[in-house]
Amino acid sequence: MARRFPKRRKLVISAIIVALAIGIVFVSIPYLPHPPPRTIQTPVSHDIRGGTQRNPGVYSLTLRNVSSTDNFAIGASVANGNATFCVEPETNFISWTFNNQSTPGGIPFLFTGCTLTVQTTQTTLRFTTTSQGNWDVVAVNTNSQMITVDYTPAS
Repeated sequence: MARRFPKRRKLVISAIIVALAIGIVFVSIPYLPHPPPRTIQTPVSHDIRGGTQRNPGVYSLTLRNVSSTDNFAIGASVANGNATFCVEPETNFISWTFNNQSTPGGIPFLFTGCTLTVQTTQTTLRFTTTSQGNWDVVAVNTNSQMITVDYTPAS
């Protein structure tokens, strides 16, 4: 004669099976395909005047109408020196620009609002925006000589 499982035992076994299935789903999420990062469509090259720590030369590449979780990859290279790149919401850059222009002698660039800060001569800037709207990829030159920054599409 076959032994019957009590309802309680069936419930426990069912709960274990469901828990294992949910665990398998969560573990497999990183292996799902992700969309490729966004990038710029055409290369952009710009000269940036020499500057100082107190009054740096800057150039801002604006990314318009981004979502709050967009992933980006943008190539960045510098000729004649290095630059510090800062990725931040456009409102931060506009505020700093206004304060820099209205202060005699200028003010240091504020890196506190940057989602990404990298000092380099060549790299691929990879970042995720944290709010929607316009974002700026700012190249900051604190060297006394002029530099040229090239932004290029990347993947």
